[in-house]
Amino acid sequence: MQDIENIPTLFTFNHTPVKARPGLGVMVLGLWALLTWLGRWRWPGQSWGMYALVGGLGAVLGLLADVGHACAHTIGARMAHAPMDVVLLGADMPRTLYWDNDVPPRAHIMRSLGGPVYSGLGLLVGLIWLRVTMAGTAVHYLGEIWTVANGFIFMALFIPLPIVDGGVILKWGLVSFGQTEAQANRWVKRLGLSLAVILLAAACFFLIQAS
Repeated sequence: MQDIENIPTLFTFNHTPVKARPGLGVMVLGLWALLTWLGRWRWPGQSWGMYALVGGLGAVLGLLADVGHACAHTIGARMAHAPMDVVLLGADMPRTLYWDNDVPPRAHIMRSLGGPVYSGLGLLVGLIWLRVTMAGTAVHYLGEIWTVANGFIFMALFIPLPIVDGGVILKWGLVSFGQTEAQANRWVKRLGLSLAVILLAAACFFLIQAS
């Protein structure tokens, strides 16, 4: 906790400090470069300066999708009377940190729901955005970035892994139906491993079909 307190706070959202480790800057620059390069494919015929400008705007949208998802968890946490203590940003996915995890299963589930609601609404807005804009334009490309970012994050609701929302909701749902925490953890790990095997088998199948 002492080390966390020494990390700079970017801003406060819903009474929760949002802190940033140095790796966040590296991630943002990498995302900017990637979106600038992808712009040549999705929106051809422009100057590098224009691609860099639109790529920068796209990086901002990507951050709004990712950081917004994490911040939205603070809303569910406060509704559950089990507030979040810190949102920690870095080169990897944002971390939502709680010093008190001794809360009922319902509170754990509500803590995990705010982010998926935000990303689901963001995905819906993105789909409308793509519908009303013309393909091959900067505005449409930005809509693609927003839609893909929110859609990818929203998918975490359906992935049974301990570190994502779907795994947390599944675990505490099982506990609320009578499983012990250890039993629920085992189920989540088994389902996560099964999903990994299925995805690996599917990838091998498509590679064989493509060869």
